[in-house]
Amino acid sequence: MSDELRVSPRVQSRGVIDFCIVVFIVSPVLLGIVFGVPAFVAFLFTDSSLVALLVIVAVFITFTLFTVSHLTLSSDGIRFHRVLGAPKFLPWSRVVSVKQASRWELILRGWFWPPFPAKEMTTSLSSVGHYKIQWDSGFCYFPPAYPSTFEQYVQQRIQNRAI
Repeated sequence: MSDELRVSPRVQSRGVIDFCIVVFIVSPVLLGIVFGVPAFVAFLFTDSSLVALLVIVAVFITFTLFTVSHLTLSSDGIRFHRVLGAPKFLPWSRVVSVKQASRWELILRGWFWPPFPAKEMTTSLSSVGHYKIQWDSGFCYFPPAYPSTFEQYVQQRIQNRAI
């Protein structure tokens, strides 16, 4: 039996209020910053809609390369599945804590600041149910699709490390 657990991110919003916060507040701000500002600057310098569109495509591709598609938890640590970005692998010995984050902590410290690289890099449309994974030199956020399974596995690994 394998000791690995594949953890997919939760993509769906968790209710009407969560949906409204993400779609009508967070998304327009983030899309404006991440896509709009670079495209506008490119248009100002080149006076070309085509160049602005190409900048949007380049930003989208870059974002996709940094996006975490899922995690794999194993007895060795946490593997972040993505093409670019750090960490890609985090051994349990470096993990300081894994705790559920509040909605506002996630929005402010996971999505808004710093804008790049963002500390939450999934395609989640929910602002609740994210966990802050903190290690010796940084942190990130991840929204497990099945939080209780994720939390149980992580706690078992952290407790086993202490023995």
